[in-house]
Amino acid sequence: MKGTYWRLILIFQLHLQAALCDTEFNNVCNSVPKVSVASAVQPPARQYDFIYFVQQWQLSVCNLRSCLKPARQVFSIHGLWPASYSRKTQCNCSSEFAPKKISDLVDKLNVEWPSMIHEDNTEYWKNEWESHGICSEAVLPQHAYFDAALKLKKKYSLVDILAQKDIYPSGNVYSKGSITDAIKTATGQSPQIQCNLYKEIPLLTQIFLCLDYNATKIIECPPSKRCQYEDLMIPYSLFNT
Repeated sequence: MKGTYWRLILIFQLHLQAALCDTEFNNVCNSVPKVSVASAVQPPARQYDFIYFVQQWQLSVCNLRSCLKPARQVFSIHGLWPASYSRKTQCNCSSEFAPKKISDLVDKLNVEWPSMIHEDNTEYWKNEWESHGICSEAVLPQHAYFDAALKLKKKYSLVDILAQKDIYPSGNVYSKGSITDAIKTATGQSPQIQCNLYKEIPLLTQIFLCLDYNATKIIECPPSKRCQYEDLMIPYSLFNT
């Protein structure tokens, strides 16, 4: 269908050009842009290649920085981030966040996508949409974007996935490889793991799942350097309490 659409545009433009040259307006013939077949049949370039679905372990986040809300033993959504394999993702969009468009999702978002460092979750969602979401707006308009993240969170419950391989937030140390393997066993694809140091302890902070361009299926994540440590802790409490 897409190829047919662009070919129809080409035919229309060529007929228009010919008509202008054959009428009393032939003086504008030379100013009519020449239509290239190659350019006419090509759809607009994509602004990204795939999408990261990012979940953060709340207790790691709040051990590393001061949180304004109580941390729970859960992974919560950090974002849905369009990304590129070989270039910095740049979005030529300016769509502003409209809270009314997601009013029916607010209760679920407050639970699954809270800000741990800001009181107002709406400001957090606004930042995520205007920093990342607008890049995928052609595929995922605002409501679809947030709804997709909620559905992904439900489908890929990382606590349950890790528990299937006896990995628990117990304060024990697990290898990065075992965490990666547990997720690959459940999803069929390798994730990216992010860790950060608390004093001398590497904490598992975020897990990145990679999705195709339309955010419809899990794909293999590209190699990353988000975690340089092999053994990670998943804390079950705040260390200073």
